[in-house]
Amino acid sequence: MQLLTSITAVSLTAFTLLHLATISSALLTLDVIRNLTEGTDGYRERILDAEGGLGVGVGLGSGGRDGGQVVLGGEGDEGEIEDTVAAALRMLCTDILIELEKPLTATPSPSSISTPPDCDKVKNEYHAFLAATVRFLHVVQERQMVWRWGSDSAVFDGVGWMQGLWASRSTNSQNRSFIEQQMSLYAETGCFGKGNEVLRRDVEVVEYLNDLLDLFG
Repeated sequence: MQLLTSITAVSLTAFTLLHLATISSALLTLDVIRNLTEGTDGYRERILDAEGGLGVGVGLGSGGRDGGQVVLGGEGDEGEIEDTVAAALRMLCTDILIELEKPLTATPSPSSISTPPDCDKVKNEYHAFLAATVRFLHVVQERQMVWRWGSDSAVFDGVGWMQGLWASRSTNSQNRSFIEQQMSLYAETGCFGKGNEVLRRDVEVVEYLNDLLDLFG
């Protein structure tokens, strides 16, 4: 997999402002963000539950359940954990890709147009989605710091795929990054005003993903 270069807030801002006007309406919906939040938390739990079944814990911080001592299993345990983390990444990326692949000609439902948004709820749900994403990535980071998988690992491929979906247009047939879709969605709500909060916070997720990729030897 050819990985994207590190993306800075400045370069992404310029890119987005140049091309965002070409997006007539967001394909993402607030319901999709809610579903992705629930799914992301669920995939994080899959990783934690799998380790519990193996009797393995990493206890390196808030990503684990109890923050206990590091307990490492044998090579067999490592392989199962690697498979579980890679599978969780693939499932999450597939969920995002399905949304990004929806045709750009999709028309918002009448209810989504006529009903004024509850901006407090919209903001809280956006922040909840970001928090779920960071929690998930923290769990991945913890396991990588313990097991030190290499760039030939399926976990590395999964992190790279997720980074590409968030930051690149080329990872889906509609040529719109996940960040662009989020910006379009929240611009339509009017809940974030003229500020760049969505762009800024989404770029922080991409930077986290870049940092994760750097952990693989």
